[in-house]
Amino acid sequence: SGNAERIVPLSHDRALSLPEGIGDADLVLVPLEDGDRCAALRKMGKTVITIDLNPLSRTARTANLTIVDEVTRAIPAITAACTTLEPGEGERLIASLDNTYLLRAAIDEMRENLSHALE
Repeated sequence: SGNAERIVPLSHDRALSLPEGIGDADLVLVPLEDGDRCAALRKMGKTVITIDLNPLSRTARTANLTIVDEVTRAIPAITAACTTLEPGEGERLIASLDNTYLLRAAIDEMRENLSHALE
């Protein structure tokens, strides 16, 4: 509990957060499309994970890691995956991330699925 402050350098209310939250965080989950906040958080040196259905959105392209999925399906999957990580594995995964590669893979999979959509 506490008072929200303009932690993220944005002019709108999405800049407001608690200093003990986003202010102290190394990693931030942006669960909805919000390109302005995602870019501002990256400029602040935060690692940003986003969940976005559109791999071409500005949010998806700006994040360190984009999960191309629907939020209510992705959150339980993320939680389950995190419970299986070995100590230090999360840090190693983050260090080796290539979001552009992952976005291309998502687009390739979408293209493949669409090519068979009318069969």
